[in-house]
Amino acid sequence: MTFPHASSSSSSSFKFDDETVPSGEWEGHLVEFSIDPESKLPNATKLPDYVVPQAYDDWAVDVYDWQTQCAMRASGDGSAVTYKDMKFIPVAGCEVDASVIHEQFEGEMQNVRHFNPGCGDFNASDDETVTHVLTRKGGTHDGYVDSEPHIRVRITQHRAEAKRNEVKVWREAYYEKYTNGASLVASCGGTKNTMKYGEYPRSEVKFDEMEGVPEGAITKYNGLDIWTFTDGRTFSCGWLTPGGEHIVSERVVDASETVSAKITRGPTVKK
Repeated sequence: MTFPHASSSSSSSFKFDDETVPSGEWEGHLVEFSIDPESKLPNATKLPDYVVPQAYDDWAVDVYDWQTQCAMRASGDGSAVTYKDMKFIPVAGCEVDASVIHEQFEGEMQNVRHFNPGCGDFNASDDETVTHVLTRKGGTHDGYVDSEPHIRVRITQHRAEAKRNEVKVWREAYYEKYTNGASLVASCGGTKNTMKYGEYPRSEVKFDEMEGVPEGAITKYNGLDIWTFTDGRTFSCGWLTPGGEHIVSERVVDASETVSAKITRGPTVKK
């Protein structure tokens, strides 16, 4: 079975605004992975000791997940996507007034290609990175109930040879329309869809049995439901949703030019 190709918004008259995904305020968690050159398996990177409360040491708990908030805005035909990423200092407990920003990054994504406009799927690239955003609408899927209107996985892969083994993965939930980060999420935020995952292994997903996964893909992200692949020209990733949908993003980049870009969605099938 071949996944249907999603269409790009470049030939569409669809108009984006502050209430149309991917625009919005997104809360979640970020884990930075480094792929071991020998084992070819990804290792989650621990948060630096100076930002982790002493209580975690007392409990002998390592912390790998940053709590995050992303204010994202797509406007007009969608070619302009701006973002403000915030990483929060971890706290021991749920003090609602403890949403202290550790780092904040703002920018505009380049070479944006949207797929199924209004669904939130897109990928982008610049001279340093390729970013994939894979979104699914909330609701009930085969008995699995989402309490959020949209859930997404955002993956950034480095293009430079020296950093190609570094991958960032966000799991995020939409919680309100775009406000440019006017309100911050609570320190104990996170939903069942975006809860910490760097330090908790999940059941292994057998991506090697699924269609659309290239040979050589990194599939064992501590049991996570994602895979990534790059050979320096093709950058791709996939996400298996709890509802059983396999979403695959691929971008082929030659120098500064995008040769092709696509996102496909379909049920889980074997090769």
